[in-house]
Amino acid sequence: MPPTRTAWGIEVGQFALKALRVELVDGDVTVTDFTVIPHQRVLSDPAVSDQTGMIRHTLAAFVSAHAERLAGTPVVMSLPGNAGFARFSSLPPVDAKMLSSMVEYEAKQQIPFPIDEVEWDSHVFAQDESGQCPIGVFAVTKERLQELLSLYAECGIEPDVLTLSPVAVANALHYDLDLEETSPIVACVDIGTTSSDAIVIDRGSFWFRTFPIGGSNFTESIVQTLEKQGVNYGKAERIKVDRMPSENVLRARTMAMRGVTGHLVDEIGRSREFYQDAHQGTDIHNAFGVGSTLKISGLRTKIAADLRLNLTRFEEFKRVKLAGPDAPDFAAHSINLLTALGLGIQGLGLAKVQLNLSPISRVRQRSWKSKTPWFVAAASLFVATGAAMFTSVVIDSTALAELKHEAESADEVSKQAKALVAGLGRAQESSGDAATTNMTALLDDREVWAYLVSDTYAALAAARPSPDEVGSDPSKIVAIAAPKRRLVQLQDFSGTPRVDKDNNNRQIEVSVRISLTHVPSGDSDPTKFFNQTGGILDWLRTNKDRADAPYTIVEESLVVPNWTKIVGGTREVPSTGGSSTSPGSDSPGTGFGGSNSSDNSKPTFGGGGMAGRKKITTPVVGGPNSGGTLSGAGGEAGDSAGGTSDPSDDGSSDTGAKRTKRVRTEVVAADEKLPEVDLAKDAPIPTAPSLLSPTDARFEGVLKFKVTLKGAPASAAPAEAGAAEPQ
Repeated sequence: MPPTRTAWGIEVGQFALKALRVELVDGDVTVTDFTVIPHQRVLSDPAVSDQTGMIRHTLAAFVSAHAERLAGTPVVMSLPGNAGFARFSSLPPVDAKMLSSMVEYEAKQQIPFPIDEVEWDSHVFAQDESGQCPIGVFAVTKERLQELLSLYAECGIEPDVLTLSPVAVANALHYDLDLEETSPIVACVDIGTTSSDAIVIDRGSFWFRTFPIGGSNFTESIVQTLEKQGVNYGKAERIKVDRMPSENVLRARTMAMRGVTGHLVDEIGRSREFYQDAHQGTDIHNAFGVGSTLKISGLRTKIAADLRLNLTRFEEFKRVKLAGPDAPDFAAHSINLLTALGLGIQGLGLAKVQLNLSPISRVRQRSWKSKTPWFVAAASLFVATGAAMFTSVVIDSTALAELKHEAESADEVSKQAKALVAGLGRAQESSGDAATTNMTALLDDREVWAYLVSDTYAALAAARPSPDEVGSDPSKIVAIAAPKRRLVQLQDFSGTPRVDKDNNNRQIEVSVRISLTHVPSGDSDPTKFFNQTGGILDWLRTNKDRADAPYTIVEESLVVPNWTKIVGGTREVPSTGGSSTSPGSDSPGTGFGGSNSSDNSKPTFGGGGMAGRKKITTPVVGGPNSGGTLSGAGGEAGDSAGGTSDPSDDGSSDTGAKRTKRVRTEVVAADEKLPEVDLAKDAPIPTAPSLLSPTDARFEGVLKFKVTLKGAPASAAPAEAGAAEPQ
């Protein structure tokens, strides 16, 4: 949208509506109005049966209070990250004239819905050092958009722009921190009510990943734990953020939130590892924290300690000014207003990423409406010009006879030009044949992914776990010593299409993230077990070329993963013991998801920004501190390897400092006295089955290998692209 002097940024979240009115004053972004209107109840509360009605009530209150300032001012609104779809990839060096068509082609390949059922937009970032062009493709279903736009219209709001919340946060950070392409990498963790976003801004481009864990998961776990004590969702919300609970309530809260905290830490760590694997040479050690969930006592310190990450709450704006006497109130809400600020900055035309997912028909309608005054002026000018032409007809008729010869010459030139244009059209149609061939060839390989998944599970099954290990009886599992268990579990799976330029073969680089506990006697990691005869790698070698498979496995690409050891929820630095199992393989597996290929121009299958993980519920059977085999790192805030200490969140970022036990107090808020309960005596909390002891170790690693697709080689057209087609 074109630059303006004022704009509204409005975020409708699960907890509240947050809005900012920004204005350009002497070249500076100034907040001239802001508001935070909580819903009558948190929308994630199971007792809320009509979320739409609740949002309608909140919007009506906002419009009623700000009707005059809303009139005639551009409005930019957000969609949560889990309501949309995002993919990030790179295009090879290409002529500017072909860029838009290549982006459209990339969007059709990446968006997992029929293109006519979504509204999509893209952003092209500046070329990197290798000349490749990073792009982001974003989409949302038309059905979801229509529901929101109809609801907003009922309340008298017609947004000019709809964008994704993580994009708005990136725009706000880019402006407020005055980032340049040479600025250090900036990361942000935005923990929302039902989902969270991990955002990275790096050298002029940005990336984000959304995962379905948020503040509501903590609340739900407290409700489940204290349900017999009459604690409902609303009371659990207050217990969650109470900084001085009684000892019994503190113990119950710690036990309830332990599993969710571990999963949250794991997802943040996976996001960081995924980005660092896809962008070799980058290290993320610092991040900003955003969202009210970070006010939970000890949570920020727990995340920082487990991930060795300097996590700082974003509590004030540096470049944004405030007009009015409400500075203290504005500062108190800053941690929750970053998204609304980013929306307002885009409304002013100052955003780094100008993303608009509004329906194209609405964008065109508003554009034509804004141009109506110009059409009226043009019509008036046409009438005046016509009158002048009429009065000069007699004078010009004499001169027209003299120009007859020049007109005939002009006609001849026009005919030649039309012939050339027709020839150009035929040439363009002819040159498009190779591209058409490439697109139709996609259908030939549609079974590849199913074979890859099937082969991966078959390879992991070659570890030969016992029936008890894959059964549902915890006692039988516990009876097997952890180092003797042969079960290997798949956690993440991804693939990156590429072209082997030496042989012009189409390939897929596969990354399989796995977890296991088996360690051969006398060894310190599972490498020997992983590489044993008849085991996982041996299965892939033996079945590398089968008549029924649409590809062959490149044996030289098989490598033993680098193992990350996890004991009692604490991750150790990955070992460097992983070695190539075949001659010529010198690229050890690294990190999480994604591809470790040097060719970063290819899109990655698996992982990314689309939320799709199973909803977290607690208590979690097999959590890290209760002995589980596959839960993430860490327990609840303040817990160290299953302990019950509760560190205070004193704002220190020194994650290496020794923790001390916080002095507990029986004092609670004067207007909110919790009932006196003795949970240990009256309602003892059952513990989850313990599958691992605090001293047992489990190992995570990434198995990488390449497959070469059978059939026709990669097409060389269009010549300017030079990129493999994703399968």
